[in-house]
Amino acid sequence: MKSNKLSFIILFFVVFTELIGFGLIIPVLPLLAKNFKLNYFSLGVLMSAYSFAQFFAAPFLGYLSDIYGRRSILIISKLGTCLSYLILAVSNTYWLFLIARLLDGFTGGNIAVARAYITDITSEKDRAKGMAIIGISFGLGFIVGPAIGGFLHNGSNGQFITSLVAAGLSFSASLITYFYLKEPEKKVTYTQHRFNFISNFKLIKQSRVILIFLIYLVYMITFSGFETTFVMFTDYNWGLSIKQNSFLFMYAGLIGLGVQGFLSRKASSNFSLFSSFGFSLLAIGFLGMSVSSTVISLMISMVFFSFGISFINTFMPSLLTSYVDSSRRGVIMGMYESIGSLSRILGPLLAYSISVSYIRYEYIGFSILVFLLFLLMYFVLPRLAR
Repeated sequence: MKSNKLSFIILFFVVFTELIGFGLIIPVLPLLAKNFKLNYFSLGVLMSAYSFAQFFAAPFLGYLSDIYGRRSILIISKLGTCLSYLILAVSNTYWLFLIARLLDGFTGGNIAVARAYITDITSEKDRAKGMAIIGISFGLGFIVGPAIGGFLHNGSNGQFITSLVAAGLSFSASLITYFYLKEPEKKVTYTQHRFNFISNFKLIKQSRVILIFLIYLVYMITFSGFETTFVMFTDYNWGLSIKQNSFLFMYAGLIGLGVQGFLSRKASSNFSLFSSFGFSLLAIGFLGMSVSSTVISLMISMVFFSFGISFINTFMPSLLTSYVDSSRRGVIMGMYESIGSLSRILGPLLAYSISVSYIRYEYIGFSILVFLLFLLMYFVLPRLAR
């Protein structure tokens, strides 16, 4: 772990700048709806665009990284992200905004490549600690993205300035990757020379891998449904402003950051047990939010939520890599991210198809679904054959 410290720092920055982009517009959804005169469903389409593009891009970028190397694909994808922010800076119509989100999604598959890089440079014993580094970048991106969106969008040139800041961060990440990140020595030669999106999924025949993909699909549907409706939830129930919602995102992100920081030093190799524990905490968090009558009780529930997310995001991908051959980790992690992207398409569309007046019942539904995932993870997965 210590010998790869620089690589972890660079990968952290790569993923962190990517997550900023996804979180930029979350706190300003009500403002976008007003400016572009969007209905509730159009907001769901806008939030799903990034993940729709990433669904196709993540396995392909993972596949390319297996063949041509992790480093070069990370550099190219970050440059594409930088371009998407520049388009976002000058977007003055809904369609330009949508194009910027799609381009960001197509290049956003670098998260899968970063995960694959970590599996290349860590042993199974230390893998969860390495994945926790990615989790820290997720947590910090979850703080900074909505915070930048909430604070900088308040000015008259807020969208332009915010987008340029994000573009500058992505360009910096590409430069740092180019000059300082080395190709992992443990990378093995990939034998497949032709990429086929559908056939790669058909090749997965291991029952444990299939179940992990299914669990991850449902988990990310609930998470993305929460992520993209939370500001509507707080606006409807307590009338919170953009800035107040930004503080709530920062609060949740700081908790997650602390947990991930601990796991990066002390994470266990019992991936299945701690993934299950994460789902149980997340179910409690969703249930608590659904019945919260005050902002204080909401914040207490968000503690369980943040702990649960942190454990799941650290131990689930580590568990998956323990079931697959090292020569296919790039494409497998790409498929894993692709499943997450599919969920981020379905989650907002499903969540926004229900009236905001029923949003508390929606969160109760999330809690029930996540509890069922806990049962699958704890009781069913360990009994399946590899």
